[in-house]
Amino acid sequence: MTTATKKSEPEFLTKKQVAELLQCSQRQVELLTQKKRIASPIYLGSSSPRWSRTELLASLNAATTQASQVPQ
Repeated sequence: MTTATKKSEPEFLTKKQVAELLQCSQRQVELLTQKKRIASPIYLGSSSPRWSRTELLASLNAATTQASQVPQ
């Protein structure tokens, strides 16, 4: 598949897509969200959470930066 035909990545991700991106379970996505370790989702309906790819990646980068600054 060439770059021109490559399907663009969606800006808003389902819980399943977030779990696949993070290589974890959907339950782990719920726990990470509850613990504020990743960005909170927006809700399109009462049971339709969607995570902004931009905010999710930013929250992961911030968590990685904080973890690397912890004294050993």
